[in-house]
Amino acid sequence: MSGQDLSLYRWMHAARRVDEMERQLVGRGEAFFHASGAGHEAVAALAPLLITEDYLHCHYRDKALLLARGVPLVEFFNTVLCNGSGNSAGRQLSPLLSVPALNVLSIVGPVANNALQSVGVAQQIRDSAQRPLVLCSLGDGGTQEGEFLEAVAEAVRCTLPVLFLVEDNRLAISTRTTGRTFFSLPDGAAPSFYGLPILRVDGRDARACANLFGQLVGEMRRSRGPALCVMSLERLADHSNADDERVYRDARERSEARRTGDPVALLRIALLSDGVTESALTALEAGVETEVLAAVDEALRQPLPVATREAKPPPAAGTNTPEYRGSPGPVLMTEAFREVLRARLARDERVFLYGQDLEDPKGDVFGVTRTLSTQFPGRVRNAPLSESTILGTCIGRALAGGRPVAFLQFADFLPLAFNQLATELATLAWRTNGGWRAPVIVLAACGAYRPGLGPFHAHTFEALLAHLPGIDVGMPATAADAAGMLNTAFDSERPTVILYPKALLNDRDRGTSADVARQSISLGVARRVRSGADLTLVGWGNTVPLCEKVADALATIGVAADVLDLRWMSPFDRDAVQRSVQKTRRLLVVHEDNLTAGFGAEVIAGVAESIEGPVQYRRLARPDTFVPCHFGNQLEILPSFAGLLTAAAEMLDLMLTWERPELAAADQFIVTAIGSSPADQQVEVVELLVKVGDPVKSGQHLATLEADKA
Repeated sequence: MSGQDLSLYRWMHAARRVDEMERQLVGRGEAFFHASGAGHEAVAALAPLLITEDYLHCHYRDKALLLARGVPLVEFFNTVLCNGSGNSAGRQLSPLLSVPALNVLSIVGPVANNALQSVGVAQQIRDSAQRPLVLCSLGDGGTQEGEFLEAVAEAVRCTLPVLFLVEDNRLAISTRTTGRTFFSLPDGAAPSFYGLPILRVDGRDARACANLFGQLVGEMRRSRGPALCVMSLERLADHSNADDERVYRDARERSEARRTGDPVALLRIALLSDGVTESALTALEAGVETEVLAAVDEALRQPLPVATREAKPPPAAGTNTPEYRGSPGPVLMTEAFREVLRARLARDERVFLYGQDLEDPKGDVFGVTRTLSTQFPGRVRNAPLSESTILGTCIGRALAGGRPVAFLQFADFLPLAFNQLATELATLAWRTNGGWRAPVIVLAACGAYRPGLGPFHAHTFEALLAHLPGIDVGMPATAADAAGMLNTAFDSERPTVILYPKALLNDRDRGTSADVARQSISLGVARRVRSGADLTLVGWGNTVPLCEKVADALATIGVAADVLDLRWMSPFDRDAVQRSVQKTRRLLVVHEDNLTAGFGAEVIAGVAESIEGPVQYRRLARPDTFVPCHFGNQLEILPSFAGLLTAAAEMLDLMLTWERPELAAADQFIVTAIGSSPADQQVEVVELLVKVGDPVKSGQHLATLEADKA
């Protein structure tokens, strides 16, 4: 017996008393929700082996470990009572704690979401002099989530110090998991997973846990690699106060679990056998009782939380400096992104780029990161083909102080990362009351208007993203706005998704000057492209050039359109649109996302709710269908110059006629030259191999071309 055993017993007993008091508070109607950690207390044996620099991404039943880490007793009761002084200010369920001062990361709601974040934290801290590690603990049910499996794979691939600790009580609420997990197969126990040995320990025996944890932690600090451990234990209570385990566990099973599987009672018996007196344990327990009751009393006197109407943290100081967009110049959007990233990588060693095909010689499928991995080795990295891994690990890096940029090749693949985006990145600052911030920047190419894109490389999804509180969403239409938006995202230190239209990446009419590292645009502020008093045209991304072209056409007959490039969907510039429509009384919004619940509806609603008097409204958008591969069909359903001008003419009561181009003669054919990339804006005929009027045959080479991508 050692003093450490007594300390361990104290933490475990205190956790059990916290559970019992939480259950009482719920029963008295003073709290709403409780999830017990009874049966899981032996995980506290890990605490003495951890150092200050370690990170803990805990299972929601890890009360004893959290107490042993130093979380104050009152914090558990502040959380269960949803107090304003609690770590989440009343926003999180009671077991989902967060203590930044102790490197206790925000416990996740969707189980196993912590796994990829743990890996990202480990990537960020792996080479620290203190040789820290990351604990990722979760239940057996959570290990069936795909993101847990991805996390183990990434930890193995990258040799990262993550301790994956599976607390196996063989129940996912009521579902039996034996024979249904990676470690418990239909034909028996698995010896390893992704090449990692599966170590096993009896979670009912706190001393056995302490011994194995000691070996594991020592080896991980030496090797800097991952480990995988399964603790077999019993769940000694209902899943939560909303559950009744008697429905699916008979009296005999429940009684046997409590008789043989209570780690607190078993450690007490062991201590008595080792010579600790009953009076000593009784005195220890009495001291715990006094502290628990005092913590409850303190928590009951805390103020209620105050509801907040804003999910985003305030932008960092100096974010909205005076806007500077450079001057028209030769730097295209592709180069603008690249040079801003180059400047940020050079300025801040925390900046890290992660995505598919980013490394040289490819340098991104559109060339955005070309040369960067050569200049900054190890900081511009190719990711596995997994969007959830890219974003989840980037969130972890950001939580540990990094400034990651997550590249998703196409916006169409955002749904594969949506769990981490919607439930983690968007909520972290809000649900921890600002305790944790994850300033991840997500870059994704979007949009159509190019051959060979549909249906899975051609959508935008800005309405879906803007619907998520907690994330800034922007879409540039020029190189200056691309550079300015990216700089603003870095400076704001807020989660930001930038969707960049691949059809505008190499648009020579929208270039900027070389000083892109200095360029910045105001967060949530639209750009006035044309001034006029007859009609308001609002677009973003690929539709901005359409708005400009229509405005120019209207100007030839004396009609002046006010053209706004919205740029930001969240936050979006309601005031700018309202001021324009107050003047023009006509609003035409155009976007390539589909019509129903598209962001154009939000723009129009924002105006309709604030402006009195007659106003004409119209939306032009893709119908509620998908972008097809056939280019002709694609152009037919997407907003076009003809469609937008027609809508504008109808709103202005103008007659519109079209001049049709002359068709080629019956024995002639007009050849359209296209590039090999959706980002090709210009195709140059380097050598013409035939003359106009020459007869040609199938398979004959007509010319040598060079496009932007080349």
